[in-house]
Amino acid sequence: MSKISDFLEKIHSAAPTPLGFGADRSEKAPGLGLFASLNKPTKQKLSTLCNNVDAIIFSEKPDNNLVKDIAIPWMCSGTDSEDSVSSLVEIGCDSIHCDLSAEVSAIANDDISVFLSVPVESDWNQLMILNTLPVDGYIINPKDLSSISLKKLSEIGSITRSTDKYCLLSINQSPTASELEALRKVGVMGLIINGDEVSTPDIKKLKTNLTDMPNPNHKRKQRPQVKSVFEIEE
Repeated sequence: MSKISDFLEKIHSAAPTPLGFGADRSEKAPGLGLFASLNKPTKQKLSTLCNNVDAIIFSEKPDNNLVKDIAIPWMCSGTDSEDSVSSLVEIGCDSIHCDLSAEVSAIANDDISVFLSVPVESDWNQLMILNTLPVDGYIINPKDLSSISLKKLSEIGSITRSTDKYCLLSINQSPTASELEALRKVGVMGLIINGDEVSTPDIKKLKTNLTDMPNPNHKRKQRPQVKSVFEIEE
């Protein structure tokens, strides 16, 4: 299992121990993972992000000099061939992301996790098939998520609740505390922000909000027990 998948599995299990990579054991586990996508990586940008997010997602294969000393796991698009995926693994790539055009033979590598990009507007028949594909998780890409309506939440939930795979959600602005809780309840495991555009203070604030989320309550609500007519005392 890759480090990213292991991290998401611990969030899914709501483990009481810290989940950050190399984190101090006194740290509180985040409610959701925080990932940053990058189209134009620089050493300065990577240094800043590594202190504030859980993993980096590159849009294309990064220069080896940029990632050789990176302190957190990273993901990349690299599905042209089996050789291209192997070359990514050689320079430290932890996971790859792809779309439905990816060749099965190219992504079949035990050293990485595979995340499939899917549109939020997917029908039930497609979702049933997607859940059978040999991938570890999904990256959900809504067309517009400036605010989270019940309709958007139901569309996201239709994907997350139809699979047992890890689901990451791309966002274009920081959700409110109530929106974060709602996203977690429908099954989102992590958020993806645009690391090229979001400011460092906003990233830090979102990371704090994720860390401060209360632990999920997995206990089933106890409904009042209604006695049958045969048990009612006269």
